[in-house]
Amino acid sequence: MTDELAKTKAAIHGGLFFAAWIFVTAGFPLLLWPWYLALPLLAYGAIVLFVGPLRRTAPKLAIGRMGGWPLLYTAVLALAATGVLVGFQAMMRPDLKDLAAKIPVDWFGNLLVAGVCFSVVNAVCEELIFRGVLWELVSEEWNNATALVVTTLLFGVGHLQGYPPGPIGAILAGLYGLILGTLRWWTAGLGLAIACHVGADATIFCILIETGAVEAQ
Repeated sequence: MTDELAKTKAAIHGGLFFAAWIFVTAGFPLLLWPWYLALPLLAYGAIVLFVGPLRRTAPKLAIGRMGGWPLLYTAVLALAATGVLVGFQAMMRPDLKDLAAKIPVDWFGNLLVAGVCFSVVNAVCEELIFRGVLWELVSEEWNNATALVVTTLLFGVGHLQGYPPGPIGAILAGLYGLILGTLRWWTAGLGLAIACHVGADATIFCILIETGAVEAQ
């Protein structure tokens, strides 16, 4: 495939994914988790699956390298992220009721199942979006360095209403996205980025339990 054809492919898939994202976000602003993450992915995936030319040119997602130094780096990063999140909560003590209200804990029967499902599904969806589809499209159009910058910025902005909340939280999320992006680049896949992200989301859910936010629903 020539460079021009590759860029055309990236532009088409990028436009399609962003159209699905904007449609879901603007059309259904009150969606609970995980639908505001999952529906854009499902809509984009369904269209690609049923349209032959799109299916043949879809971004190639991989697990990537899972051992060696990247695995050690992931473990250290996961511990560091837990420390930052716990420290942020201890110092800032934000009101988490609005965030907790978006997570339908009652669907899962108990907090343990809810916590496991939240941690895994949220991490997988966000990594598929930011370090998966968007990374592949931007890197195909430009390069990995540009993909790292773009996905870092989008990840930070996308967490203005997440945890940690607000502008400070968006900056912290952006820095975390930068580190996850370097991990994705280093390993050429999503496996360890997802694993690391699961750890951070599990910490966030534990914070929601510790503050009593999930019980306020």
